[in-house]
Amino acid sequence: MFTSKEIPVGRAELSETITKFRTLLSDRRGDLQNLKQVSQKLYGWLIEPIRKQLDDNNIQNLIFSLDRSTRYIPMQALFDGKQYLIEKFNVSTILTAGLTDTHDLLSPQIQENPVLALGLSDRTANFDALPNVKAEIDAIVQTPKSKGIFPGLEFLNQEFTKATLQTHLIDHRILHIATHGKFVSGNPENSFLVLGNGEPLQIPDIQTLKDLAGIHLVVLSACQTAEGGQDKDGLEVSGISYYFLTTGAKSVIGSLWLVNDASTSLLMQEFYRNLSTGKMTKTQAMREVQRKFIQKQLAAKDASHRSLVPVPDRSAQQISSPEDYSHPYYWSPFILIGNGL
Repeated sequence: MFTSKEIPVGRAELSETITKFRTLLSDRRGDLQNLKQVSQKLYGWLIEPIRKQLDDNNIQNLIFSLDRSTRYIPMQALFDGKQYLIEKFNVSTILTAGLTDTHDLLSPQIQENPVLALGLSDRTANFDALPNVKAEIDAIVQTPKSKGIFPGLEFLNQEFTKATLQTHLIDHRILHIATHGKFVSGNPENSFLVLGNGEPLQIPDIQTLKDLAGIHLVVLSACQTAEGGQDKDGLEVSGISYYFLTTGAKSVIGSLWLVNDASTSLLMQEFYRNLSTGKMTKTQAMREVQRKFIQKQLAAKDASHRSLVPVPDRSAQQISSPEDYSHPYYWSPFILIGNGL
């Protein structure tokens, strides 16, 4: 059944409110109460009109197809006055129905889901060191030198090259890239991920990758990999995640803004741990991590227990580490696009 509801709010007011919401989300030291008020305003426009229908039908999974400025919203962070949307629903997004393949699934058996993990932890000429990347990858991938969760291969720093990425894609089901990333608004072909030697892996490079069709999940543990910009007509330009989907990957997890290194590493490790049970979909695995962050069941102390270094954002900004990661700044930027099963 298809239904629609018209909300009496103009595009300009919606866009202005979204911009304010994103500004508040990006400031982890800001007024959380103010953030929740703006979030609740968006919730009233986007979710409240259909909430009774969702509850009456016991809906558990929300899949959003967003357009224009709404693509900037991490829907999981919408607030109903008592809780965030992610505390009630599994949340994912799709770009188009044509780019969403729900037939391909990860196996419940860990051994059938090998991970190709590549990362940059060293400082390069233009980018700060990411000291938690090695711990993140070691905790995810099981090799003779690490006690990770999934079988696979890992390549760090100088071993992380375009040739390495292309050579090993065919033998894996999950691609995990932990590095710096940047989406260039207005000129998406100049957007990039940073390779182990500090050079960019740009959009044309991603578009020429072979064997991505065999990859079920791409995890971009980097900053701004899902964020888009606006072209001269104000229409959304999709981020780096889009190009992995159009090249054959079934789903992508990317970030909407600069992310904290220690909290991101902890989030990723917990996500893969949930996924390895074979009892959760990808959206459920991510929701469980985000819920634990909100409820302070996972915090900075857990990062230190796992030999993580409480250091800067996965960007050039140097900021101190918090005691907990309950602020939406830490848990809401990561969104799942595509097949959430």
